[in-house]
Amino acid sequence: MRIFSDIDNDGSDDPASIRDQIRTNLSGVAATIALASARGGVGKSMLAVNIAAAWATKGRKVAIVDADLNSPSVAAMLGMRPQRRYPMIEGIEPAAGPHGLRVISSDQLPGGEPPPISFVQDYDQVDGNGAEPVAPVTTRPAELSYRGALSRMLAQTQFGTADLLIIDLASGLDRLYALASMMALDGVLLLSHPSSHDASDARHAMKIGRAFGAPIVGIVENMAGFNCDGCRAVRPLWPEGDLNGVAREAAVPIIGRLGFEPRLADSTDRGVLFVREYASTPTGKVLADIAAQIEAIVAVRARALNTPTS
Repeated sequence: MRIFSDIDNDGSDDPASIRDQIRTNLSGVAATIALASARGGVGKSMLAVNIAAAWATKGRKVAIVDADLNSPSVAAMLGMRPQRRYPMIEGIEPAAGPHGLRVISSDQLPGGEPPPISFVQDYDQVDGNGAEPVAPVTTRPAELSYRGALSRMLAQTQFGTADLLIIDLASGLDRLYALASMMALDGVLLLSHPSSHDASDARHAMKIGRAFGAPIVGIVENMAGFNCDGCRAVRPLWPEGDLNGVAREAAVPIIGRLGFEPRLADSTDRGVLFVREYASTPTGKVLADIAAQIEAIVAVRARALNTPTS
């Protein structure tokens, strides 16, 4: 198997065979959840590592794919030192992280690799309905698009067995489209701010999920407010949007609301897990509850898929 940077200049890779290889590599993974958002800076990676840690605390095997290929941060948030992986004949082995977590990230690919992708889009944008791409962008032969880079990472990674695989996507609904078009997902968790723009983006994300059979299992609002010590209340940080209405309309639960918590940023900078170090805080309890709800949703979906239809 070729290593990650071995790019076919003529673009002759067979998408079907890549999808088959991804399916084979994920055959030992019980559930795969993608974390998605329309905008950057909403806290997907923070949520990914803390959900993973909450599952690992219960003795579950969890792997994380840092799919923000140009700006990976998961390994640093876990306190892992950058360590280049050696190419293997069978593929790339995920790096061992704390608490038994396993991580695949572009900053840990075999030594000497160039950056995995140029800033090239597979599509100019997703159309207004959020379900169909518009005309593809023309790229130079030496460049690899996000879709191509991510598919090769997934096709060349030996995941082994795991109870949960979390794919931490780069921001943008086109990233969700790219992932959902190449592999089956047990669910998508949306992370957003409580604003009217994010509500509209959530509606488009749900359409993408439905188009590919990737259910939106829940929405998490980050920076939903801040604790005002003087007035003993939680004050909003953003103008109130219509996310509640969108969630009700689509029958998608809002499974958690995280207030502004400076220690979250501090913990990620220090490479420690908030859900472990600050487990007894209100935010720590919300994070643990989000992880528990995802576990319950995944279990219900697995039972439904395994139930014979009459």
